[in-house]
Amino acid sequence: MEKMKVPSMIETKVTSSLKGSVLDLIQNDYQFIAGDKIQEMFANDLVEVVRKSYREPWKLEVGQILWYGAKASEKPNYGKNSKKTPLTPIVLTLISKDDLEMKKEGYSDREIMETKVVRIFKEAYEQEALLTHSDMAYLLNVSTGTVSKQAKGYMQRTGEILPTRGIIHDIGRAVTHKRIILNLYIKGYQTPDIARMTNHTQEACDRYIKAYKKVEKLSKKMKSEEIAQILGMGKSLVEEYIRILNEEE
Repeated sequence: MEKMKVPSMIETKVTSSLKGSVLDLIQNDYQFIAGDKIQEMFANDLVEVVRKSYREPWKLEVGQILWYGAKASEKPNYGKNSKKTPLTPIVLTLISKDDLEMKKEGYSDREIMETKVVRIFKEAYEQEALLTHSDMAYLLNVSTGTVSKQAKGYMQRTGEILPTRGIIHDIGRAVTHKRIILNLYIKGYQTPDIARMTNHTQEACDRYIKAYKKVEKLSKKMKSEEIAQILGMGKSLVEEYIRILNEEE
């Protein structure tokens, strides 16, 4: 078969019309972005943002919506408020076939709601984004208290960590992953199993367990303030470990 040459202009229009328009804009109106390579990198990044942020409605399944989550890779720090938190577009399933099947089979509204909460938190995390309890409350038209209660109940019952922003980014005072990891340890699970069940590394699990053991040993002789000073921990963290100890007793 004889190969035919495609005119470069036609190929450009078909393969990168948006990118070409962005490059043209940069080269004409934003010349302070110097260098062909830098301009092309910027254009590629901008096209990717547009591609991810504006999806055609027919590419969404029935029951799905486009939403924004905090980037899982962007840990919060001092001075980074909500307006400065990097967001990423994600697709979430508000109504699925499984939800309808559960309804037909007689599951309660509470059980169906829990299924939705678990699914949506996981869907976001699979797309490298995190949702807050407030996100979930607005999406499902319920209170944040309802979301918190159902997420907490699910995690305590299954031993599985839900990838909420409060847990993964360690902000807020929601159910902590430390508590669930330690409850599994107390029940006799081995570190590899705990890591798998809680979506944590074995090193992270071992760190919590070692700290717990130290607090357990010292709590028989000392007060929380003294333990905090000796171990270099915050008093609130020591008290959390002690509460877990007391629950076990």
